Formats: sequence, structure tokens, C-alpha cells
Amino acid sequence: MDGFAVLRQIRLQSDVPAVMLTARGEVDDRVRGLDLGADDYLPKPFKFKELLARVRAVLRRRNLEVVPAISFGPLSLGRDTRDVTLDGSPILLTPREFDLLEFLMRHPRQVLSRETILNQVWDYDFIGETNVVEVHVSALCHKLGQYRDLIRTIRGAGHTLRG
Repeated sequence: MDGFAVLRQIRLQSDVPAVMLTARGEVDDRVRGLDLGADDYLPKPFKFKELLARVRAVLRRRNLEVVPAISFGPLSLGRDTRDVTLDGSPILLTPREFDLLEFLMRHPRQVLSRETILNQVWDYDFIGETNVVEVHVSALCHKLGQYRDLIRTIRGAGHTLRG
């Protein structure tokens, strides 16, 4: 049996998290694996560090409770409605700014590295400028106005949401 057949058999009996590790790296193969029920798909060769990060991400997603709203200090974020209010007044965010703020709000007071933010807010296959996180953090801080200090940059370490 190939990996696709194994995954089909597993999905008939279980919803256990599954990460496919395979030499089949074409886009059609990746799509097929994900459509068959894989939680992630990692073609060879890969770095073990990346595999561990992907396994952690799958496990986090599996344990994630669906919470319709998140609050932190004067900020309130509606996950279902994608609305953000600051001291009760709506603020307009781009989709990426919303995702970044949501990620920071789900991990308050944790210092999150650029790599972690890229992996979780953008995605693993993101190709672009290395300062894209800083650009979006800056834009988000600007929109927070007098509350811009809620998001802090820890030099050499990352970004954090602190009150």
C-alpha cells in the first residue's frame, strides 16, 4: 500500500492527527494527501526541526477550542465576525493585520519570534521579504493609536502583546 491508501484506511477508522512524510512533493500529490484527510503534508527532504514544528501545530489545532471572541485590555476581537474594537470603537484592519492581532491575542504576554509568526500567520511556504512581520506589526501599532504600546517588540527575540 502507498501512503495515500494507508491514510484512506486510517480515516475509515479514526480521526487521529496525521502528517504525511513522503517523497511525493508535487502540488497535485500534496493536494491529494490533504484532501484525503492529512492534517499536514511534508515532502522529503525536510529538516527535523520543521517536522517537529508542524507536529506541534497540528496538535495545537486539534486542541484549539472555538472561542467566538477574544479580549485583551481595551481590545476585543470577534473571531466569527472578524470585527475588532478598541475601547468599544471599531477599528479597520486588513485581513493579515486581523490574523496577526488574533495570533498575538491568543498568546498574550508570550514573546513570539518572527519565524513563529510567519509560520502561524502567513504559512510555511511563505516567500517574501524577511521584514514583512515588522511591517505589519508597525501598521497594526499605528492603528492602535494611543494603545500602540500594547504590542511590544523585544529586540532580537520577537513581538508580544502586553498590557
